[in-house]
Amino acid sequence: MGLAPVPGNNRALRVQWQQDPKAAHHLPAELCDAQQAVMNQAVRAILSARRFRIEDGPLGEAPVVLDVRPRWPG
Repeated sequence: MGLAPVPGNNRALRVQWQQDPKAAHHLPAELCDAQQAVMNQAVRAILSARRFRIEDGPLGEAPVVLDVRPRWPG
């Protein structure tokens, strides 16, 4: 997992999952791309379940967290 700044929005972070380079070297590019999309979707679901504000975007893309603090009920 990694965090990357979002250009033009200093209150947002892109949450990125990275395939292990050694494993990626031995896998077809299509499989690596599919795994990346699934992991990004899983990260998006986890962050949403934890009530972080997530920017709308394609499910396969790394999610962008709009606020670094989660929203808690109440």
